[in-house]
Amino acid sequence: MSPFALMVVSTVIGAVGVVLMVSGWMQPAPSLSRTIEHLRRPGSTSAESAAPPGANRLLDPVVRVVSNQPRLRPRSTELELAGRTVEQHALYMVVAALLGLVIPPVVLGALQAADLISLQAYVPVIAALGAAVLGPVIVHTTLVEQADETRVDLRYQVSAYLDVVTMLLAGNTGYEAALEQAAYAGDGRLFLELRRRMRESGARGSSMTDALKRTGADLGLDELEQVAATAELSAAEGAPVARTLAAKCATLRSALATEQESEARLRTSRLTTPIVGMALIFMALVMYPALNFS
Repeated sequence: MSPFALMVVSTVIGAVGVVLMVSGWMQPAPSLSRTIEHLRRPGSTSAESAAPPGANRLLDPVVRVVSNQPRLRPRSTELELAGRTVEQHALYMVVAALLGLVIPPVVLGALQAADLISLQAYVPVIAALGAAVLGPVIVHTTLVEQADETRVDLRYQVSAYLDVVTMLLAGNTGYEAALEQAAYAGDGRLFLELRRRMRESGARGSSMTDALKRTGADLGLDELEQVAATAELSAAEGAPVARTLAAKCATLRSALATEQESEARLRTSRLTTPIVGMALIFMALVMYPALNFS
C-alpha cells in the first residue's frame, strides 16, 4: 500500500473514531421514567407484538364490538395468561369467521363437482353462515380453556414457591429476603414474572410484597395476593412477619394440596362410567356366541 493510501485509510478510521466518541459522549443519560418503563415491559411469555400497524384501522371496529360484548370479551387476566392482546384476539376471530365463510362452500362444492354428494344451492350458504358464527366462538372458548390450563399450572408453581419460602423462613431468613430468594428457585412462568416484578419493585424502591401483590393481580392468583396482604398487615401491626408469613404459607399449601387431591379424585370418578361400559361390552362379546349357538 502506498503512503498516500495508508494516510487516507488512517484519516478515515480516525474520523470515524472521533465521531463515535463525540456521539457517545453527547448521548443523554436515560431518564428514570424510561428505565422504569423498560423494566415494566411485558415478559417473554406475554404477547410479543400486537397486530401490524396497517391492520389497526381495520381491527378497531372489531375490537370495539368485542369489548362491548361480555360473551366475546375475555378478561384481562385471561388475555395475560394466554399471551394475547385484545387486537390479536380480534384478529384471530376475524380470521376464524373468514375461514368459516370460505371453507364449507369450497369443500361442499368440490364434493358436489366430484358427484359424491348432491345438495341444494342454499345448503353451502347455510353451512358458511353457521361456520362463520361458530369460528369466533371456538376461538373465544379456546382462549378461555388455555387460560384455565395456564392458571392451574401456575397454581402448582405457587405451591412450589410457597414451599421454598417456608423452608427459607424456617432457616431464619428475613421475610423479604425469603420472598426474593424463592423467586430464583425455578424457571417456570410464575418465577420469571416474580423476578421481573421484584426487579421493578427494587428500581422503584417498593417492597417485595408489592411485587407479589401485582403479580397475583395480573395473573389472577389469589394465593400470592393473600401472602402479600398477610405480610403487609403483620408489618403494619408490629407482629413477627416471618412467623405469620410461615403460618400463612403452610395454610395455603395445605389448601392447594387438598384442592389438588379433590381434583384427582374427581378425575378418577369420571373413569367409572367408561370402565363399566367396557366391561359390559366385553361381557356381551363373550356371551353372544354362546347365546347364538343355543
